[in-house]
Formats: sequence, structure tokens, C-alpha cells
Amino acid sequence: MYSQPPKDITINSPLQFIVCGMEHTGTTLISDLFRQVPHLNSGFECGVLLRDTPQEFEELQPFAQNMLSGWGITQAQFSECCAASSFPEFYARLKNASTVLEDGTIHIFDKTPRYLSQLTSVLENSSCPVVVSYKDPRAMVCSDFKRAKVDDFDDWYDKYRITKMSYFKTCYAEFETHKNNKRVTTVGLEELSMNARVTMERMFSHVGENFKLSYAIIENLRYNNVKNNTVSASIAFEFRSKLSASDQQRVLDDFGGFKDWVYE
Repeated sequence: MYSQPPKDITINSPLQFIVCGMEHTGTTLISDLFRQVPHLNSGFECGVLLRDTPQEFEELQPFAQNMLSGWGITQAQFSECCAASSFPEFYARLKNASTVLEDGTIHIFDKTPRYLSQLTSVLENSSCPVVVSYKDPRAMVCSDFKRAKVDDFDDWYDKYRITKMSYFKTCYAEFETHKNNKRVTTVGLEELSMNARVTMERMFSHVGENFKLSYAIIENLRYNNVKNNTVSASIAFEFRSKLSASDQQRVLDDFGGFKDWVYE
């Protein structure tokens, strides 16, 4: 069991930075790039900073349940993490309990895409730098269409855009609010694929790490949803072959107003 520290002792958090962005915009790819740093690692996702205190996190689903497999901890260990009196203490307990972190891990990062939708409060709940990923709306819609595993784009899209638009607006508003915040760096998937080295150097520098060329080739991919072991333009621009010209135009007509995410 973890014991509560005396109140006059400050817990040093092992959390070095945060990765977020709309789902399927490259957050897992970015995480795998950072995992090439020997002393740096992470579980799959967390989500604790979506709540005001660690105690409130234990009931937040599906994040709470996913923590067990995503970080390799038991329900009892997760409950003890959530019993922490502060977020730094939560991350310290999580690092100590996790079985997915490699030996030699000194610092961890928290990759949770949903943080973008509440970035203002996430920044208030933490003090570390944040990396925000994004990609062209046509690419985001294409990713979601592929995962839907349906044949009729028009029928699917008519229903999809109604519910997705609200989430787009929420995430984009947070993106626009903080894109010039010194604690935040934004990384477009297209930028990462077309100007890989410069973008990776900037991304690593923002979180206090030096980029090495060897990091560009990802060794030992941990998660199945990353298909390539390096940054590839085919990922960012797959929508050009998967969506017809008219389908792409429909997406731009609806989502083109999120102009900082449109890549031309």
C-alpha cells in the first residue's frame, strides 16, 4: 500500500509532457517517436487531467477501465493512484505501479487525445509542456470513415457530420485559444510527413529533449494502430485516394472553416 506523504513534502512528478489532439490525428505516432528516448516512456492513454482532482478520475469511463491494460496496473493499484492528493502524486504512483514501462524509465508522458477538448483546464491542472497534433479535416473524416467499415460514404457522412461538427468546434476553439501559448506546440501530421526532421527537432526541443536521427525509425512498435515504423506522407494524404473529389469537397464545405487545420 502507498502511504500518504507528510503535507510539507513536495512530490516531484515524473510527468515530463502531454500529447493530445483530435483522435486519429497522429498522437500515437508522435508517442512512439518520443518512446525512442531511452529514459522516456508512457502507457497508451490516461485522462486524469480531464478531472479537477485524481479522486474524481476513478469514475470517468472509459478512461478509468482502459488504464488497467493501457498502463499494466491492477484495479487496486489504480484506486491507490486515484487516492493521491495531487496530480504529481498520481503520476508518481502510476509510474511506480506500471508494468508496461521499460526498465530505466525516469520520466513519463501522458498521451490522451481528448485533452484537446479541455485544453484550458488541462493546462491549469499541469505545469508541463503540451504537444497538440492535428491534421486536415478531409484526412480526419477519411480515418473515421475507414473505421466505420461501411460502403456508402454519403449515407454514413450525412449522419456523421451532425454529431462530429460539435466536437470539431470544441477542439478547434481550444486549439485557437492556445496555439500561441509558450507551453504549447502544435504539430500538423502533414507538416510532420513533409518536413519530418525539422518538425521532429522542434517537437523534441519543446519537451526538453534532443532529437537524434535514429529516433526517426521507430523500433518495436507497441500498438497495432500504428502501421508504419517511420513518418510517411501516405498516412497524411491517404484521403486523396480513398475519397472521391466530390466527397472531399463535401468535407471542405462543412469543415473548411477550421482553416488552420486545412492543408493546401
